Amino acid sequence: MEELKLSGKIVIKGKIKLETGLAIGGSKTSLEIGGMDNPVIKDSKGVPYIPGSSIKGKIRSLLEQSMYPLRKDDKNDGKGYFSDSVHKFSNGKKIDEIFRIFGATDVTEPGRGIFRDSDFDIEHFKENSNDLFKNLELEYTEDKMENTLDRISAAATPRHLERVPKGAQFNFEMILDLYSQTDRELLKVLFKGMKLLEDDYLGGSGSRGSGKVAFENMSVVFRSIDFYAGKETETVLVEGFDLKDIQSEDWYKNNVFSKINL
Repeated sequence: MEELKLSGKIVIKGKIKLETGLAIGGSKTSLEIGGMDNPVIKDSKGVPYIPGSSIKGKIRSLLEQSMYPLRKDDKNDGKGYFSDSVHKFSNGKKIDEIFRIFGATDVTEPGRGIFRDSDFDIEHFKENSNDLFKNLELEYTEDKMENTLDRISAAATPRHLERVPKGAQFNFEMILDLYSQTDRELLKVLFKGMKLLEDDYLGGSGSRGSGKVAFENMSVVFRSIDFYAGKETETVLVEGFDLKDIQSEDWYKNNVFSKINL
C-alpha cells in the first residue's frame, strides 16, 4: 500500500434549511398520556440538533445505491454486494470513493470524511418567531398528528410525531482530509451525495412528508498542514453558493482544484 501522509483539509460549511418538518428521533425517557410517541433528538439544553451520524449514513446510503446494484450476493464482477445495508466487496482489497470518504472496518486506508453534529440556528429561529414559528405547540418543535388505519375495521390509531418545523435552519460542517492530490476529487462525490439527499429525505417519516432539506449559503475552505503550524493562512476557495450552482466539471476546476496544491 502507498504511504499516506495527511497534507491538508477541505472544510465545507453552510446551512441546512428545512423544506418540510424534520423528524429525527431521540430517546423517550418517560411515558405520558397524550405525550409524543416519537420525540425529536435534543441536546442537554433541550434544543434540537441533527446528529452527524444521520447525515453521514444517509449520504453514504444514497451514494451506494446510485453507484452499485442492490443485491445480496457478490457476482464477482467488481460491483460488490450489500450486507446489513452497507455496500462491500468480497475481495476485501478494493477501495472505492465510498470507502475513502466514509471509511470501513475491513480496509487499510483511513476514511477522509468528518461529519459534525449540526446545531440548531437559534438566532434565525428567534428572528422569525413572530412569523414562521408563531403557532408552534412546543418551544422549538411542532406536534404533528398522524393516524394508522386498520384496513379491515377502519379503526384509527392516532399518534403524535414531534418535528422541527419547516423553515428552521441548522449549521452544518463537513471536513475532507487530503492525503494526495487525487483526494480533491472526493469533493465531487460528496456533493453528489448531498444533491441526492436534497431530492430524498433526512430522518424518519420521509415517505409521509417529513425530512426534505436544502443545503444553502455554503463555503469551501482549504487548510494546508502549514496552516496548523501557524505558517500559512487558510484559503477560501468559494463561498455563498448552493448545490444548484454546480452545473459542470468546470465549477470544480475553476473554484476548487486550481487553488489546491499539495
